[in-house]
Amino acid sequence: MKLLKVAVIAAIVVSGSAMAGSIPQWGGNHGNNNGPDEKLTVYQYGGNNLVNSLQSDARDSTIDVRQHGFGNTADLSQGADDSTIDLNQRGFGNSATVSQWTGKNLSVDVSQSGGRNAVDIRQTANGSEANITQVGFGNRVNAGQY
Repeated sequence: MKLLKVAVIAAIVVSGSAMAGSIPQWGGNHGNNNGPDEKLTVYQYGGNNLVNSLQSDARDSTIDVRQHGFGNTADLSQGADDSTIDLNQRGFGNSATVSQWTGKNLSVDVSQSGGRNAVDIRQTANGSEANITQVGFGNRVNAGQY
């Protein structure tokens, strides 16, 4: 009986663990010997949270993701130098799509708390900054800075 309890607890822990897939980071270096210094940090707590991330020759750029809850999704792409994406999702079913390409010094800070909130941000203009906070349920933001 004790073995059964241990097996059930282990199954619950494993099923609630975050599973991260392949996260590619490419850099062409443009003939330089220095790498692009891309940084990616993902923290997931809960279940069925998903992060798709691509950094391609984004020199000195960072992506920082924290997901707490269930069924939150993030689709993040970055090719802009000296840029940051900071995403914090708490709750369930929140989604964020952030794309930073061809600019420099781009910044996105998104905080979602609640459920079924959605953000879609596209940045290409140098020095663009977006700060989004969503609290509650069913909020939507679509933004472009070109």
